[in-house]
Amino acid sequence: MEHAHFGRVETSALDGTDVVWESTSRLGDDEVEVRLWAGPSDQPDTEELDALAARLSDLPALDTTARTALCAYLREDRSFIDHHIEELEDSETVVRLVRDAAGEEVGADSFVAAMRLSGVGLWLSGVSDGSPVILDYVFDPDLSDQILAVKLTRDGAVVSVDWES
Repeated sequence: MEHAHFGRVETSALDGTDVVWESTSRLGDDEVEVRLWAGPSDQPDTEELDALAARLSDLPALDTTARTALCAYLREDRSFIDHHIEELEDSETVVRLVRDAAGEEVGADSFVAAMRLSGVGLWLSGVSDGSPVILDYVFDPDLSDQILAVKLTRDGAVVSVDWES
């Protein structure tokens, strides 16, 4: 199948789930890896690919939605923040956040502002029963492999935030 955004999407030669398209997108000063995943039995249709491409066309708005969900998640459960503050106490970013907190706990808003979007996964239906759009956020990626994955519907509604590594 040929698609205006993704180009030729071919799934018939796949043995398992794999990346069928990849690129990068700009978000501020960062380049973000974007991958479209499919399985051998997936036959994408134009509507599904259009919906996924629409999410990419307004990555800043999608990022804003995801960061709002991240803040809510971290206000509810500080474990991810506390883990990084304790484990990476010598990190320049942690030192700055602690200094800026001026004796208070590092807040969710400032912590999320220090996180960066490292990747966007787009999943064709049938590959996974999960969410078709997944944004992976990292904190100080040179020092930590921990990820907060914001999972969204193909319409851009947040489904969940999950701590992964």
